Amino acid sequence: MKLKIHAAMAALLWVAMPASQAQQHDDWPTRSVRWIVPFAAGGTADATARHIAHKLTERWGQQVVVHNKPGGNTVIAAAEAARATPDGYTLFQPINSTLTINQFTFTKLPYDPMADFSHIGVIANVPLIIVANDTLPAATVEEMVELARKTPGTITVGGGSVGMQLAYERFVRDASVRMEYIPYNSGADVTKGLLSGEIQAGVDGVPAYPQLFSTGKLRPLATNSSRRIASLPDVPTLAELGYRNSEAPVWHGLVGPRGLPDAIRDKIAADLKVVLAMPDLVEKMDALGLEAIWEDADAFVRRIETESENMGPLVKELGIKMN
Repeated sequence: MKLKIHAAMAALLWVAMPASQAQQHDDWPTRSVRWIVPFAAGGTADATARHIAHKLTERWGQQVVVHNKPGGNTVIAAAEAARATPDGYTLFQPINSTLTINQFTFTKLPYDPMADFSHIGVIANVPLIIVANDTLPAATVEEMVELARKTPGTITVGGGSVGMQLAYERFVRDASVRMEYIPYNSGADVTKGLLSGEIQAGVDGVPAYPQLFSTGKLRPLATNSSRRIASLPDVPTLAELGYRNSEAPVWHGLVGPRGLPDAIRDKIAADLKVVLAMPDLVEKMDALGLEAIWEDADAFVRRIETESENMGPLVKELGIKMN
């Protein structure tokens, strides 16, 4: 008799468990949510996260706390996010390097870009810009290309990540010129190099520069975006100038650890779609040179697969290795 009672109770618990878990997911979030950004505060990724986190905090009634964890070309933050409990209270904002390029540049990567994450969606594009200082005797991209053809390898161009280097490589191949690429650890270091005259030009995210342009210390030459940037309406795109294979903006996504419940992932995705379409958010990000977008998980995964196929051979050809 006791065995039958125990069996009946177990059956009831088994039936009740999914309903309980579903109810728990319906209540999510019941406490603050940590949003990991793989770069230091003050940069493009940080600005993206904080604008969106503010809107989600209002929508969820729980604080979305941005946690900056820079280092290792985003690997340190990615590895931590991959190890987190998949309960929705740890989210991670990878850039395209995290999920498409690192797998080719690191001999041993402490995470799998596809298997170790629950992919939620793409949340922003960050157009890149070619910036010059007064040591470069060229006021336009056309003049820089002409100078590079006359004096191959003499123009120095800096970039703060492998992604920036690949964007640079796409441009110089498109223009059929040779310049000297100088790798830096971050976009902030590129800016310092430009201001000190250590390099003549740089490839970086748009948001870091509009204020410097207004002071006259640096000048913009072109962006590699699909359209002109609202905060820099007079700066042409590379495509406008005839370099149509150079479009390669950095993009930001949002993921959770592998095993994130579908109910939570769907809620986050639905709320992100709403938030990213809010006119005031779009306006704020646009003013910074950021493009608020929404692409769902399926489109996100297709991006990763397509870019991995495109960038892998180029990384191998250039022999870029991080360890």
